[in-house]
Amino acid sequence: MIHINNRFSTHPSSLQGLRVLLVDNDVNFCNSLTPMLQSYGMKVQVAFLGEQALEIFVQWQPHILLNSISSPKEDGYALIHQVRTLTGERGKVVPAIALTGTVTEDMYQRALLAGFSLCFAKPVVINDFIAVIGILAIANNLHSPSC
Repeated sequence: MIHINNRFSTHPSSLQGLRVLLVDNDVNFCNSLTPMLQSYGMKVQVAFLGEQALEIFVQWQPHILLNSISSPKEDGYALIHQVRTLTGERGKVVPAIALTGTVTEDMYQRALLAGFSLCFAKPVVINDFIAVIGILAIANNLHSPSC
């Protein structure tokens, strides 16, 4: 539910129980974002690029993927390519948000072409970010009791 002031209520039903996989090599970013997402009723798993991210994705089957696209070790585009290959085989596309320090028009277009649903700049403005996740959840019918 979106209120007139464009903010979600404290615990909107569209976010309750959503499994969110946060993939980023910035430990501080993960440690600050995770409890914020959990406060809205989401279940969050954190993975690091190039290590266990794909394995966690396959085993845990998140509803939404938050994936950093800039990392000194590995490019986040490689992970979204692997995820889109897997989800394409299964017939279910998982919404994915690309996270980056700066969003340019070229980067945004590249992220969309790579298979991301959206691109978001870090640090995130939490109210805007939660609203975007809520919209993705509603648009992809992730708020149903079967989640």
